Amino acid sequence: MSLDNLDQKILMLLQYNARTKISEIAKDVHLSVTAVTRRMERMEDLGIIRGYRALIDPEQAGVQIHGFIIGGVYKIMLNEFYRYISSVPEIARCETIISGGKEILLEFYCRDTNHLMSFYSSDIRKYLDSMTVYLVKGPPGKDSVIALS
Repeated sequence: MSLDNLDQKILMLLQYNARTKISEIAKDVHLSVTAVTRRMERMEDLGIIRGYRALIDPEQAGVQIHGFIIGGVYKIMLNEFYRYISSVPEIARCETIISGGKEILLEFYCRDTNHLMSFYSSDIRKYLDSMTVYLVKGPPGKDSVIALS
């Protein structure tokens, strides 16, 4: 499906602020509320719009530690690993690294160092054959990375 300029403008407005009122979007794109609603519903049905999310400030939410794990999943099937990882609340994102093997990149958040050490010692080590942990430190957009292992 090809998007026209109006669809793209609607998507841009939603990406900037998913809570923008449809009436405001309609005004910005010079369409009726009904026309914008139909376009949005069509893009949802086609999977172009997959959902609406809130951006959370981890520090304000009491989360002090943000990091990444690069690991290898060699002894088990990736599907089994994905099933396990979907049940781990600390994991915010899981990406497969395309390098010919079964490497993954995990993004995680922990409340504090005790939580981090508990997470680090958890069942995740049973699923990863190799694991390097990087902690991200600094203000958003100016992060520095510190390797743990």
